[in-house]
Amino acid sequence: MEISIFQAILIGILSYAGSLSAAPLMGLTGGWYVLSRPIVSGLLIGLILGDVTTGILVGVAVQVVFIALVTPGGAMPQDLNSAAYIGVTLGVLAVKGGATVESSVAIATAVGVIGTIFHNFMMLSNSFWNHRAIKAIEKGDYKGIIFNHFVGPQIVQMAYRIIPTAAILYFGAGLANDIIAMFPMDSFLMRTLTALGGMLPAVGVAILLRQVTKKNLELIYFLFGFTLIACLGINMIALAIIGAFFALLHFNYKASKNVVVATNGGELEDDEEDDL
Repeated sequence: MEISIFQAILIGILSYAGSLSAAPLMGLTGGWYVLSRPIVSGLLIGLILGDVTTGILVGVAVQVVFIALVTPGGAMPQDLNSAAYIGVTLGVLAVKGGATVESSVAIATAVGVIGTIFHNFMMLSNSFWNHRAIKAIEKGDYKGIIFNHFVGPQIVQMAYRIIPTAAILYFGAGLANDIIAMFPMDSFLMRTLTALGGMLPAVGVAILLRQVTKKNLELIYFLFGFTLIACLGINMIALAIIGAFFALLHFNYKASKNVVVATNGGELEDDEEDDL
């Protein structure tokens, strides 16, 4: 599957709009936490490339890997934006070329690691504007402050997102297709990528469980949901409704327990069986 220069540039623009400090969609609010989610980028990329189904399948698979990714203090172990747009696009092209969704997950994850280089260079380049903004403040140059604080960094942001994304997708798509064609699905390389891609979502889910559970006993909730899907064959929508029901029960139980504590003057023994 070929990708045109127009499609590559359009995906590059979406990459910029979804980056961490881009202005068009209020940075974190509409950009990072919406457009940079692989499940969203997969839909948008699928629309651009004319294959929404494959875009969503790849986007969902990559989303599970990064579902627990956080950026404390700006420290990024992986650049989610690169994985969401460069990685997912290459993954869609790979699947269209005969690869598996699991192997496309491994490709997107590798791209996310490499993407941190672009992010760090962008942050380094933006320090130039900080020094200019400080000088403008000292001189009382309000126009200079606005330009060096808003306009200049956005230009750098656009350059670091749109140009590399469009160039890699346009010039690298053919190379990716050639690599897929050279290595059939039963080759060692493709079997390795498929195996790694199959394990990465489990790593993402494990990291998420580590963050949301306070006690190891709370893993029973996850195992219960897993058992429902594995044994009963229900879909994710039905599981979400069941999960919402148990969440409501848990919330009402905690609320009633707090009322009892307040009524008894705070004297209530902690009972592990009640918590379970």
